[in-house]
Amino acid sequence: MSQFATGVTVITTIDDQGEPHAMTANSFTSVCLDPPTVLVCVGHSTHTFGFLEKVGRFGVNILGQDQEAVGAYFALRPEAREGGVDYSYSVSGNGLPVLENSMVFMSCEVIGAHVYGDHTVYLGEVKEVRQNEHAVKPLMFFRSRWYHPDGG
Repeated sequence: MSQFATGVTVITTIDDQGEPHAMTANSFTSVCLDPPTVLVCVGHSTHTFGFLEKVGRFGVNILGQDQEAVGAYFALRPEAREGGVDYSYSVSGNGLPVLENSMVFMSCEVIGAHVYGDHTVYLGEVKEVRQNEHAVKPLMFFRSRWYHPDGG
């Protein structure tokens, strides 16, 4: 699988008290355009899984090439996130965390879920989209390393 270059996303959700939770994911894809629908695959052992399962909605933040530190930070389990990373977020219309400076943010409502092995595949109908007009190049992941389209 490491031979397949992917974009990098941070999946966000909230808990019962509205507190944000997030994880880095590269298993994200468009499913259809009408209605706009995406899918994400979330491991059952991740911190974010239980919250997403309960709240029934998630945000997809597509990272730009200047957000490698953000992607690396949210790839760690919460207890391993020492020292933090410089990021900020706002809140979408339905209460989901929107990472500032992401290329694109999509707010999604879960319309289907399929358990397969140690992951759940979530189908999410896109309810809100925010696009960062200043972000021009994506962050990618290739051969188990961060990759920048200009060769970095």
